[in-house]
Amino acid sequence: ARHELEESDGDPITIAVHPSGDCFVCSTTNGGCKLFELYGQETHLQLSTKELPPLLDAGPQKCLAFSVDGSRFAAGGVDGRLRILEWPTLRIIVDEVRAHKSFRDMDFSLDSEFLASTSTDGSARIWKTEDGVPLMTLARNSDEKIELCRFSKDGTKPFLFCTVQRGDKAVTAVYDISTWNKIGHKRLLGKPASVMSVSLDGKYLALGSKDGDICVVEVKKMEISHWNKRLHLGTSIASLEFCPIAGLYLQLLVSGEQW
Repeated sequence: ARHELEESDGDPITIAVHPSGDCFVCSTTNGGCKLFELYGQETHLQLSTKELPPLLDAGPQKCLAFSVDGSRFAAGGVDGRLRILEWPTLRIIVDEVRAHKSFRDMDFSLDSEFLASTSTDGSARIWKTEDGVPLMTLARNSDEKIELCRFSKDGTKPFLFCTVQRGDKAVTAVYDISTWNKIGHKRLLGKPASVMSVSLDGKYLALGSKDGDICVVEVKKMEISHWNKRLHLGTSIASLEFCPIAGLYLQLLVSGEQW
């Protein structure tokens, strides 16, 4: 299926796919957010577009995410505004104008109870998705910037993984979400990460660097199991996802080109 955006919409910025796979939301530089729905047979899929009234004039959104159960949708704007909507009713659960200076990353917990979000100023906040209450801001040292965040997905003891920049050193920190205390950190990629992803079974964590490196980490041991250096030399990894059927096979989107 193919759809061409109107010139007035501008360019696509970010996309979030609903867990059902039947629809996705796309944010553009000029046109706010639009809902795209797939219909038809597998051999002849078509796309229909719908407006999302709560996000019609929202401006560019840096982060979009659906909860794991598909009942919540969150959008974090370049302007720092957070919106959490009930899906598919689009009922507004939270509309926080000054959630962050500007959004950098966000992720829902496996049980869809929490939303973690990070800011360009290095801060990270935790939100309750049921009522939109800001639960807390993660503790950090004055020289630390929390950049990317992903919840664990293996269904056992839940953790939050965050990439943290300490001056010129980059580490991956682990937080226990029962207390939100940091329980440890490890230098994995060894350089600033541009993207992070967790496999659907929760066994692996992948990090992509700003200069084209990718490492895959076995979560249970927090050890690197696979490393591709200079996979896309000199190019920042823009998107990194695990294929559903094989933990170590990755789908990449690098600077707008599919690989």
